[in-house]
Amino acid sequence: MSRNMLCGLGWATVAITVWSGSLVMLRFGVTTTLNAYDLTTLRFGVAALILAPVALQRGIGTDLIGLGGLVVMVVAFGAPYVLLVALAMKTAPAAAAGALNPGVMAIGSVVLGRVILGDPIGKTRLVGLVATTLGIALFTAAGGAMTTGHLILIGTGMMWASYSLIVRRAAIPALNATAIVAVGSAVLYLPIYVAALPKQIFDAPVADVLLQAGFQGVLVSVAALYAFNRSAELLGPVAGASLPALIPVVTLGLGVVFLGETAGVGALCSATLVTLGLALSLVGKRHPLG
Repeated sequence: MSRNMLCGLGWATVAITVWSGSLVMLRFGVTTTLNAYDLTTLRFGVAALILAPVALQRGIGTDLIGLGGLVVMVVAFGAPYVLLVALAMKTAPAAAAGALNPGVMAIGSVVLGRVILGDPIGKTRLVGLVATTLGIALFTAAGGAMTTGHLILIGTGMMWASYSLIVRRAAIPALNATAIVAVGSAVLYLPIYVAALPKQIFDAPVADVLLQAGFQGVLVSVAALYAFNRSAELLGPVAGASLPALIPVVTLGLGVVFLGETAGVGALCSATLVTLGLALSLVGKRHPLG
């Protein structure tokens, strides 16, 4: 195994762990000392401070997607998206977010790509789509009745897919897109948070606030993005695109280890199916079905 491959796998491990860990950290935050509004503030307040120079240097993106596209990006993957995921974690376990969010995103991306961009799905991606759908259905059945949190996670998966479609269609570099979302979210959300939303941040232990600020604002918004881009450079675009396919299993494992959540046979089978489906959907060749 070459040094580049080893380094690429190392960066990929960092990205996967941070992305999956962010869901576990959201679940931990909303079930302990902070609320969803606090966590969203910490995520984008810190990220905006770090990425503001990037947005100032490279622009806010209206030349590529227009003001309407900019608003959709911020709503679909910015503060509203994170806020909804955090709210969902009050009634849904981290494993649900790890399966439903990327699973629905993969399905939505394939369908939207077909309808809007005319992408041929191909046999491999069709199999992946079916596997992902079965995995989500199995997870729901194994976990009993759907909660409000599960329904929210399905919606956020579609939001993520919409965001990905816009970024792909406009060919916006990943760092630019992240800066746009971070700064745009801070500008739109923080004034509302300060003026009107319930807060627990001032009563929470300083250690909890710093932990979430560092993890959500720095690791998720900056470190994971760099790790993803670096792994794609070293492993190639196909392997890089496969990274989100590992989120369900990793999130399930982290939820068991750090939150004490249980993982029955149904949840394990579901996570495996969703992971397989995501991998096939993301790396499958786009040959028409014919």
